[in-house]
Amino acid sequence: MIVYIHGFNSSPASNTYGKLKALFDDAQALEYPSEGLFADNLALLCQQVEQIKSASTTPLVFVGSSLGGFYTSQVAPLFSANCLLINPAIHPAQSMRKFLGANTYFHSGRQWVFTEAICNSYQNFCDQRTAPIERLVVIGRNDTTLDPNEGRQYWQQHATIHETDDGHSVEAIDAVMLASLNKWLQRA
Repeated sequence: MIVYIHGFNSSPASNTYGKLKALFDDAQALEYPSEGLFADNLALLCQQVEQIKSASTTPLVFVGSSLGGFYTSQVAPLFSANCLLINPAIHPAQSMRKFLGANTYFHSGRQWVFTEAICNSYQNFCDQRTAPIERLVVIGRNDTTLDPNEGRQYWQQHATIHETDDGHSVEAIDAVMLASLNKWLQRA
């Protein structure tokens, strides 16, 4: 079963989740508040995974984009699950500083404030790159939100890198991504 984790200021209403749901009708999306502290959000995501896992008869395969890719890099190893990371945030405590202050959720329009305390909570994470799972990291060469070179360098020894001409969002779940997802789901 595909388990999707959305990015910063996003939600399960994201375009990426819609693309996954069109391909995998049993796909599930997790949700966390962008204004939550990292440790609290990680615990919340793990609780949701436990509920999904208990009802699933197929392997769990995680997909995350942007900050959701960062969360996916943390959650998937805890469940010994393979994962697809789409333009994942690498060091959110640094890369997200540009979002300090007023923010608006893309889908609900709700406003909130991204504080130093929330941003700093991302400093304390576990480097899970050596966990024994398979990863496909999608790097959009035209991403202007996160640095594609940073993502490539961070993951190059620990994942298969798949580069696209996309920006921060993927235009499609392409053949390379689909092949990995199907292999991990044990679908032909």
